[in-house]
Amino acid sequence: MQNRKEGFEKFYDIFEQKNLKKNYTVIVLGQFVFNYDFVDILKGFLKEDVERRDTIGVVYSDEFDQNDEEYFGENKVLFYYGIDEEWENIVTHEELCEYLQTACEFYIGCHPEQAEYVRNLLIKIREKYNIKD
Repeated sequence: MQNRKEGFEKFYDIFEQKNLKKNYTVIVLGQFVFNYDFVDILKGFLKEDVERRDTIGVVYSDEFDQNDEEYFGENKVLFYYGIDEEWENIVTHEELCEYLQTACEFYIGCHPEQAEYVRNLLIKIREKYNIKD
């Protein structure tokens, strides 16, 4: 890839082609792929303990009690980017696996030497949520 912007545009286009259009989910995953150790991020998804900062992160719905005003549903994952509550997407576990699958495909294209390890982590994440291929 010639530069970071082109890389992210290619990353975003892959999601568009698969009709995965939850923009903040794609942005957060893109940040994870380009700016973090993506393999560690995948390990975090497996443990439900993903990178979280003031302006970017992932929150699992089971972190909240159903009576909590922050609760956003059962078996869901919230991706946020920025500080505005409107800059977030909520996905089901099945959608999470679809978005992670796409991010992993892109990552493997850039890092083929890690393909087997990344695929195995993705399989474990899918199994965790009983998501079939």
